[in-house]
Amino acid sequence: MLRPALLFSPLALVTTLCLPTTAAAQSLAAPSITAHRVTAPPVLDGVDDEASWRGVPSTDQFREVRPREDGAPLQRTAFRVGYDAQYLYVFVRLYDVRPDSIVGRLSRRDDQSVSDHVTVMIDSYHDKRTGFEFQVNPVGVKADYAIYNDGEEDSAWDAVWDVATKVDSLGWTAEYRIPFSQLRFAPKDEVTFGFMVWRNLQRFTAQVSWPIYRQSKTGFVSQFGELRGLVGLASPRRAEVVPYVVAQSEPAPGTFDRSQKLSAGGDLRLALASNILLNATVNPDFGQVEADPGQLNLSAFEVFFQERRPFFVAGSGLFDFRVNCFVVVDCQTGEGLFYSRRIGRSPDLAGRNGDATTPTSTRILGAAKVTGRLPGGLNVGFLDAVTERVAGVNGLTAEPGANYAVVRANQDFSGGKGSIGGMLTSVVRSLDASSEAFQHSSAVSGGLDARQRIGQYEVSGSLMGSRVAGSAEAITRTQS
Repeated sequence: MLRPALLFSPLALVTTLCLPTTAAAQSLAAPSITAHRVTAPPVLDGVDDEASWRGVPSTDQFREVRPREDGAPLQRTAFRVGYDAQYLYVFVRLYDVRPDSIVGRLSRRDDQSVSDHVTVMIDSYHDKRTGFEFQVNPVGVKADYAIYNDGEEDSAWDAVWDVATKVDSLGWTAEYRIPFSQLRFAPKDEVTFGFMVWRNLQRFTAQVSWPIYRQSKTGFVSQFGELRGLVGLASPRRAEVVPYVVAQSEPAPGTFDRSQKLSAGGDLRLALASNILLNATVNPDFGQVEADPGQLNLSAFEVFFQERRPFFVAGSGLFDFRVNCFVVVDCQTGEGLFYSRRIGRSPDLAGRNGDATTPTSTRILGAAKVTGRLPGGLNVGFLDAVTERVAGVNGLTAEPGANYAVVRANQDFSGGKGSIGGMLTSVVRSLDASSEAFQHSSAVSGGLDARQRIGQYEVSGSLMGSRVAGSAEAITRTQS
C-alpha cells in the first residue's frame, strides 16, 4: 500500500529595491566596438608588434568602478580585439607609472584575491543574463568563471584558453586567445557578443571597466557593452572524447593477499549545434576532483557543498532554481530544487546495512546532459543519470539503484529584463525488502519562476511543489 505525501511550498515573492541612478546614466545606450578579422594568428607572447595587430583600433575609454563610481581612472588602460574563424584575440595594455609596484602573486587557479588582474568578460548569447569571465594576473595565473542570473558566478567552471602576460617599462600586458568552441552562441551570419574589460588595481583597491559598471544599477551582464562585426565564425560541431582506464592493486585487510581491480569509462562532449551542447559520461572517474574544504556545521541544517565534478559543472547555472530565498537579492542557503551532489552520494543506508568495507560513494553508471539556447531566447536543459546499487553486509542494500532526471526551460523577454521558466525533477529508486521501509520509491518536484525589472525595481516570484511516494513505513518516517 502506498501512502504518498504531497507537500507544497508557499509562493515566494521578492521585491528588490535598487538605488536610483541619474537620468543621464539611464539614457545612455550600451557602447559598442567592432572586432577586426586578423590576417594571421598573432604570436601569443604578450607583445603587439606583429602585423596581425596593425590596423586594429584601440579602445581606452575606461571609467572607475570603485571607490568612486564613474570617476577618472588612476591608470590608463587600453585594449584591442581581433578574431578569425576559430579564435577571439584580445590584447590589453595596462599602463602603470610605477611598474615596480605592480602586484602579481603566484597562486592556484581561480584565486586572484590579492593581485592586480584583468578580466575579459563575454556574453556570447547576448542575452544580458549569462556569460564567461577570463581573468589573468601579471605573472600569468589564470581564473575563469561562468556567469548566470545576471551576476552570479560559478568558479568551478573551467575552459580551455590561452593567455600570455608581460611586465615592461610601461606597465604590463595580457594577450588572450579564446577558442569560440568554448563559447555558446546562436548561429548567424554576423554575431554580436556582450563584452566588458575589467581591471583591478590592487595597491589602490580600485577597479576600472569598459564600459562603466554602475553599482547603483541592478544587474551585471546587462551592463556589458557590445562586440560587433564577428562574421564567418566556424560552427564548433566537433566532438571531444576522453576515455580512461584505471588499474588498482590493493592489499586485503589482515592478509598478504592483494585485490586487483580494473575499471574503464569515458566522457563525451559534442556540439550538436553552435548553441546546443551534449555532455555524456560512462562510469565517470572523479578521482582528480578537488576535495571539499572542511566545514564545521553546528546547525540543524544541511551544508550544501559546491559542485566540482566536470560533468555536472558544465551548464550548471541553467539548472539553478533556488528555494527559500527569503534574503533579498541573494539566496544564502544554497538550497534548490536540484542539488547535483545527491547523484553519486554516500550510500544512505550504509550505517544500517553496511560496514567498514562498504563503498563511501555510489557509482554513476552513465549520465547525459543537453543544454542550449534556442532562437527567440528560450534556454533549455535536460539531464539524466543512472546510479548502481551498492550492496552492504550479507547482500543487504546500502544504496538502491536509481534514475535521476531534470528538465529546465526559461524564456527571456524584454531584452533580458524579464523571464519566465519552469523546472521538473524526478528520482526513481529500485527498492527491495531491505530498503523499502527507509527510502522513497520515487520523488518528484517542480516549480515555476518569473521575474521582471520595472525601472529601478525588480519583482520576482516562484511557486514550488513536491511529491514523494513509497511504502507506508517510509512515508510515516517522512511525515513524522
